[in-house]
Amino acid sequence: MAEEDDIFIDDESEDLDDSVVAEEAQAEAVKKLRAKLKEAEAKAKEHLDSWQRAQADFVNLRKRDEEGRTEFLKFANTRLVEELIPVLDALNSAVSHGDLPAGPGRRGSDVEPIRNLFLKVLKQNGLEELDPIGEAFDPATHEAISMQETPEKDEDHKILEVFQRGYSLNGRVVRPAKVRVGEYKA
Repeated sequence: MAEEDDIFIDDESEDLDDSVVAEEAQAEAVKKLRAKLKEAEAKAKEHLDSWQRAQADFVNLRKRDEEGRTEFLKFANTRLVEELIPVLDALNSAVSHGDLPAGPGRRGSDVEPIRNLFLKVLKQNGLEELDPIGEAFDPATHEAISMQETPEKDEDHKILEVFQRGYSLNGRVVRPAKVRVGEYKA
């Protein structure tokens, strides 16, 4: 009987060894699976981050494109407006000279409503007259035609006279005002 007990114990020992080996193999498999899962999660996060960056880049590109389109439309008429400014100058000149000599249907006062309508249409399209009298001279928006000595210290580098009106279109100068600038001499 002792031999049977030994055999039985050996069977238990083998079963025990097999179950320990099986558990160790399962633990190793679980460990490998967890490592693969961690790696897969890291790759998934990396792909998600990459996708989110690409999505943000696309949204930003779309915004820049829209801003560019808006900017283009804002200044698309610049050349036309530049070509119409001399017409506006002629109308301003006709109005400033008052009534024209008598003739069939020719009076200076007839020109003023036309000038006002023309200016109104241009203003609706973004044109603004630059009226720099008394402002400090700025070479970005003014063109100095001459300098004039002035006894007033507060008129130093100030615009004293406008020879030709300046215009800006949607905030961008299309023609600088031609001006006379004061120069203080003690």
